[in-house]
Amino acid sequence: MKRAVLLPLVLTAACAGAPASPPGRAAPLPPAARPADAEPARAAQLAEARPLAAPRELSSVLRVADVRRTWGNVAQLLAGTPFGMMLLGPGQMAPEVLLEEALGPALAEVVDLGKPIDVAVLGTERPRLVASLSVPEREMPRLQERFVLREMKELKGHRGMLRVEGVREADPDDRALPRVCALEPGERSGSARLVCADDVQDLEAAAPYLVQVVGREPLEADARIEVPGRIIVEGVESRPDEDDDSHAGKMGLELVDAFARDLEGVSVDLTWVRPDIEVGFGMRFASRRSPLALAAAPAAARDAATPPAFFRLPRDTAIAFYTQGASRAELTPLREAFFRGIRDDMADEGYDASGLDRFMDRLGTLAFTGGPFVIGSGGDRAAAEKALAAYQGGKGAPRARKAARGALQSWFLVAVEEPAQAWISGVKELIQLGEQLDKKKKASEPAAGSAAPAAGSAAPAAGDAARGADANGGAPKGQAPRGGEQDKEITDPVIVRAPAALPAGTLHVELRSRPLTKDAPPAHTSHLYVVPAGQRTWIGVGEDDAAVVERLRVAADPGRDERTLGAAPGVEALRQPGSLAGGLFSLASWTMLAANGDTPEALDDAAKALAGLARLPSRGEITMPFAMTSEVLASGAARLGARVRVPSAGIHDVLALLMR
Repeated sequence: MKRAVLLPLVLTAACAGAPASPPGRAAPLPPAARPADAEPARAAQLAEARPLAAPRELSSVLRVADVRRTWGNVAQLLAGTPFGMMLLGPGQMAPEVLLEEALGPALAEVVDLGKPIDVAVLGTERPRLVASLSVPEREMPRLQERFVLREMKELKGHRGMLRVEGVREADPDDRALPRVCALEPGERSGSARLVCADDVQDLEAAAPYLVQVVGREPLEADARIEVPGRIIVEGVESRPDEDDDSHAGKMGLELVDAFARDLEGVSVDLTWVRPDIEVGFGMRFASRRSPLALAAAPAAARDAATPPAFFRLPRDTAIAFYTQGASRAELTPLREAFFRGIRDDMADEGYDASGLDRFMDRLGTLAFTGGPFVIGSGGDRAAAEKALAAYQGGKGAPRARKAARGALQSWFLVAVEEPAQAWISGVKELIQLGEQLDKKKKASEPAAGSAAPAAGSAAPAAGDAARGADANGGAPKGQAPRGGEQDKEITDPVIVRAPAALPAGTLHVELRSRPLTKDAPPAHTSHLYVVPAGQRTWIGVGEDDAAVVERLRVAADPGRDERTLGAAPGVEALRQPGSLAGGLFSLASWTMLAANGDTPEALDDAAKALAGLARLPSRGEITMPFAMTSEVLASGAARLGARVRVPSAGIHDVLALLMR
């Protein structure tokens, strides 16, 4: 089979999980809130409001629990920064001033900025705002005296709302209001609202929804923005046509379309936990009919503990992630779609159908099987910066280019809770089946330079690993590669002796790559290890063999606890049970992971990205922990939530990055 395809397939198998068995540090992250904890109360609150549908043009809802407090927090955070000057002005303008400019002094006086404000955004191209503001109870007896009020009988679905038509006892020139506003007296003490818009049509469309539905929902965060699933669907449907006509590409688009249709809404919220900020992300699914929704929001156990392997990752892990994983049944639709897309593409490229079936069946015993897994990654930033400087100083010399690309490569460790023998035998058999597929395909191909096969036949894939490369990237002369693409390199897996430093029985595979085109990466070798560790399997991958071996030793050897993530400060909160998934990352870690350096242009981009990180206040090294929860409701709906703790130093790094 195509050697370039084998590595991602094996890595996918590792990251999909096995059958379930019986850097800078951040402040502790509290456990992510369980959406179901408030479900009974929330259901009761929304029971009578549910029949009231959202406005047809609603594109988002912004909620702020306490404007004064949030404004003060933002002002303190942005003080002295370009963002602060841009958003708040040189005089740090107060929210009361902005409110008076928006509503006029008379209405501004009856608004309590210390209580929640809800804003509905209507439309997308030219958004219009409808705001619902709190009115203090003490102001209620005086409203009839201060304003001209009229019942809005045109709101057939909502009685009792009063249109504010003017200000009493004011100069004639001051009686008109800058916005169309209405007063909702409220059903209980302290629930009165003032709803304002630019025109009466928007007011009538959004006011009942803001008061009856949004205003009754609890708001635990300091600020939140919610986007209806309909907007996500419209965005997906309006995307430009894709050029990828492969089976896998079409399958991916179908999965995304189905996932968007399952979405009921998404949300982002902010909570100030001085001196840090917690950022929350949420997805609400009306159902889990799509394969992606079924896999992404599994029925997670409420008391599930963090997999112990997470804390065995090396201490210098820059990106770490664990998940309890979905069940095999929940992953089955996604697994079938994934394998079908790959198989059909390879069949079109001329691979033997029966051989592909055997290969996919064997891969299916490893990939998407369900259960927990752990993955960690890291790299040597200092070495990468030094190698990039030498590359640029040497004006792109081939040796310097190869060294710079190699220094950018990350190492990866994966742990699954399953004995290693299943993985060792599985990887060996996949390599063997791949070689058989290659030989059979090569034997059926016409010699280079012969007439191209007729359209629709099992045309050879561009850059096939078993075929020699020519100027067309491996395609026979006179025949263009499928889809206008060509393979740039060829990768051969070779089983070699494992180093004595790793446990007995370790499998070591060298993935030897060489270029097929002038713009391909230089020749390089990646190392794949499958390491037994009792009832657990560690899988390590990377180009720096010594770095991968050393980190596998740390993970698999109980005598090296002091060098693991579990011995590092700042990970205590990630031990708390009840999360579907969690982990940690930093800005620098994502930058290193994204910088592959495969081309001269990519090396230049990596040099710019790392230079930009070096100019940040904390160089992008601040670690940010996160935790995720998943809840499947009796109705078939589901909720997926995540919370990220961003330390104050990390906030300043993010702001500096955004201002570049």
